[in-house]
Amino acid sequence: MADTERRLGRYRLLDQIERDGDARLYRALDADGRSVILWTVPLACLCAAPSVEGDALERFRHMAAAAARLVHPAIPAVLASGEHAGIAFVATAPVEGPTLATRLKTGPVILEDSVATLDRVLDALGAAHRAGVVHGALDTKAIHRSGAAAMVTGFGRGALTASYANPRDDLDAARRLAERLLTDHADRPEVAALLARVRDDGTDAFPDAAALRCAVCELGKASAGPPAAPPRHDRHWPMWTIWLGGLALAGAGAAVVALHSPAPSPPLPQSEMQAAARSALSFPVPTTRRPPIAAVAQALRSVNCTLLTVEDVNGRLLVSGTVAGEQAGGAVRDTVGANAAGWDYGLDLVTADAQFCVPLDTVAAALDANRRLEMPLAATVTEGPALNAGDSLALEIRAPARPVVLQVDYFTIDGSVVHLLPNPSDQGTALAAGALRRLGGRAEGERRWTVGPPYGTEMLLTIATPEPLFPTVRPEQEQAADYLAALARVLASLPDDAPAPLATVRFITTGP
Repeated sequence: MADTERRLGRYRLLDQIERDGDARLYRALDADGRSVILWTVPLACLCAAPSVEGDALERFRHMAAAAARLVHPAIPAVLASGEHAGIAFVATAPVEGPTLATRLKTGPVILEDSVATLDRVLDALGAAHRAGVVHGALDTKAIHRSGAAAMVTGFGRGALTASYANPRDDLDAARRLAERLLTDHADRPEVAALLARVRDDGTDAFPDAAALRCAVCELGKASAGPPAAPPRHDRHWPMWTIWLGGLALAGAGAAVVALHSPAPSPPLPQSEMQAAARSALSFPVPTTRRPPIAAVAQALRSVNCTLLTVEDVNGRLLVSGTVAGEQAGGAVRDTVGANAAGWDYGLDLVTADAQFCVPLDTVAAALDANRRLEMPLAATVTEGPALNAGDSLALEIRAPARPVVLQVDYFTIDGSVVHLLPNPSDQGTALAAGALRRLGGRAEGERRWTVGPPYGTEMLLTIATPEPLFPTVRPEQEQAADYLAALARVLASLPDDAPAPLATVRFITTGP
């Protein structure tokens, strides 16, 4: 990669660590100078790859979001994921220390460390599978360090590359890992018995990571042996306790201090001793108080050009959604960093073209009004958010808990807007409270739209108001700038006592 190309959005690429087909692994720095590990795959290669789960781009987004929700001490956090300049990427926290593959080159790992490594790796794998995340490339190179400090890297990579992987593939890899670590200890009967089950029974004996982990942990109990007898002491020193900074130091060392001190004062009454103990232990421990999720979400609403969701996932703050332009993405990261003190947080952001900033800001108040409803206006792309050339655009729109009139607009990557409803052949925009309206179906005579070039991330905007926004139907296609200027004027002229306009936005990725 040329020097002028050594950036990917907010990341500065330092050096390439690994290459696996179309996927590349980089050491990188984010805009704040923090080190990250960055997996990348060209979008063209990702979209061309077959996937057992359907559309590969949609699978990537789903898997990356699921990986960002993983919270486990042996899994590095997924910090961000998305698409930029034709590249899909996943950024994870870096992990220090040699890989298990490097460690094994120096000789066998002792049994206790082998058991501890497998225990931690299998626990991480089980947590990932329960969250719907597949690794897809588990081996000794994906494990850094060994024993109780082992870390399993590569879950973010799985979102980009593991198109055919499933939990069974991970379990097969875990059994191979168990064989690799335990074979050097097969002279022990209990290890030999487990290896025989791993090789002969496979999935039948260990249907999931938890089952294999349980069997491995039994080895740890066997190797530990019976508890050692307490040491004998020929001389018994008196036991004294000294309170120092809230910590009780007890034992022979305290006795020695007492023996070289002047004669002790008479002991305090029991009630005073208990009070002193409580006082000594009552020093406050400074903690960083985590702000409420609602406070972080409110702070993010001040960031223009965004469509975000903020949630607590197993004690970790996750901010996901779409930002229109790199500047908006940077503002989101800065706002989260300034307002989420005390949280372990992750970002799962898709960066759309900056041109979509204007429509998002134009309907920002309507988007907020819709979020506050118990039964909001909803729009769904029935074939998913990723469509290819020739695919039909089909929608389902659900009205809120009041009758509304719809305005449905599709903003294209080339700066145009197509008015899906109303349009010259369909002006039936009224929708009863809670009613469902379908657009783009295959019924005879029904209006249809198909995907064509240019391709990229495009935006679907649905607005609901008590009355039609415009007195006459606008041309079916026009320049987005002209329409947005007219839309802003209309929204500003709505009566103050009228029900607030509602809006919902969906981003759609199109490709050849």
